[in-house]
Amino acid sequence: MRVNKELYSIFEKEIREQLSLPELKRGWTVYIEGNVDAVKEVAHNTITVIVRGNDLNAVVMDFDNFHYTSCTCPYDGVCMHMAAAFFQSLAQQEGEQEAKQAYFRMMGISTASALVSAGEEASPGITPHSLSGWFDDMHSMYGHTWQKCRHSLHALQPVLSGLKGVSKNWDKPMLRLHWIASIVFVLEQAERAIETVDSFSRYYHEMSFIRMAEPWIEHAFELIGEIDAAGLEGQELDIVNELTAYVRKRAFLDEKQLFEWISFYMAICDNFSFNEAWFQQELLYLNNRLEENAGAEQASSDRLHAAAGMMHYFAQDDRKAIEHFRQCSFERNQRLIYPCVGARMNEENWDIAGEWMAYLFDCIKGVRSARNIGPFMTLCRHGDLLRPDLPQWNHYMMELLPYSYADLSEHWIEMKRFGDWADLQMLMGVKPEDHNAATLRDVGKADPHCLIPLYHQSIEAAIQSRNRQSYRLAVKQLKKLEKLYKAVKEGSRFEGYLSGLAAKYQRLRALQEELWRGKLIQ
Repeated sequence: MRVNKELYSIFEKEIREQLSLPELKRGWTVYIEGNVDAVKEVAHNTITVIVRGNDLNAVVMDFDNFHYTSCTCPYDGVCMHMAAAFFQSLAQQEGEQEAKQAYFRMMGISTASALVSAGEEASPGITPHSLSGWFDDMHSMYGHTWQKCRHSLHALQPVLSGLKGVSKNWDKPMLRLHWIASIVFVLEQAERAIETVDSFSRYYHEMSFIRMAEPWIEHAFELIGEIDAAGLEGQELDIVNELTAYVRKRAFLDEKQLFEWISFYMAICDNFSFNEAWFQQELLYLNNRLEENAGAEQASSDRLHAAAGMMHYFAQDDRKAIEHFRQCSFERNQRLIYPCVGARMNEENWDIAGEWMAYLFDCIKGVRSARNIGPFMTLCRHGDLLRPDLPQWNHYMMELLPYSYADLSEHWIEMKRFGDWADLQMLMGVKPEDHNAATLRDVGKADPHCLIPLYHQSIEAAIQSRNRQSYRLAVKQLKKLEKLYKAVKEGSRFEGYLSGLAAKYQRLRALQEELWRGKLIQ
């Protein structure tokens, strides 16, 4: 009996939709290990197959009505034995290679070369006409791939390769746009896939999905940057406008999304801001939306203000940009702001950079934490490296103590401001033993004077602890202090200090013993 190939395709689709991937893998393993007996016909388009395992199981495959397909195993529903029987039947009629290709399709692990060749066959029907046409073609070919992304996005990689292969012989400008559209399509498939994940494991899946999609997004940004924005015209300009509207709609959705679509939208706006007509059209759209949303809830206008702020930044109108950012959530949009400030510093536009920093400081000082101030401290340090004569950098960093301590301490070491570094340690109560030996050694060689007060403070604190272990620590610190005094050629001052210390604490018998053992007193 020869079953119609279309019926095999329907049967394959039913198994793919109803059987889990682990069970499908087991069914394939049963088949390739030769545990499926020959197929026998019992009626028109109905066959039986014996599958050997721990027990013998009989599978009845009804190609006319999948609902009547059954297996004698205790599992209720589609099982791995049905999958194994399907592969055996397909291999017997169409060949082992066809069975293998069916397994790959069901697992979503088709090779990139197979997808590319499939794309080449379909390419006569896919022409560079419009973004909506491209997306229609993509959905018709791969619109259900997200169903295979239960635990990872690996099933999307060959899809992306196949879509890129479709346009590989197109002209370069249109090829770039098609590849960007392909990446957008794949990212949307990932967005659909994450919605199927249960809330318990969603966080881990999000991290995994985002990491895997990072190279795709970076490639999209590179392609956007390669487009000649000033020379856009005709069909290419129409597709860019479609793409902008499509990504913008995604960026302004209210629901939580897997990817930062606002960053994707801003990448487009950044590159195409050189096209004055396009830029003014996009800015007008945002302003109209803001007028429509006047008086609406914060969440509905938040992303609009952020986008408008970035557009004004691209237009070199930073003051208007800051005004818009003041009207939106700093927590949600700070990732957009920090690169803007860094760019203005690198351009040596210090007046504008100062206004940005003042705005950032106003936002940060109310919610101080080590996590929140990290990027701000990086900007302060960068500004101090470029313009150490401006006082605001140190002012901001000092105002954010104690949360800024680690960054400020490291910065002053890098700047070789050892006196300020030592004063900071004393202010924060940080002892010499809390630092690594290499740092103390470098500071001691460069400026031994600045360490002397720090050791004095540490010795007094150790003695005040009133226990023998702290007395031993005090003796160790005294020996290091002696070396510092000798380094600055003031050994006599140390002798006077030591005599005064021994006299001051002469009633502390344990301390006197440790000083004697350390050969500091006779």
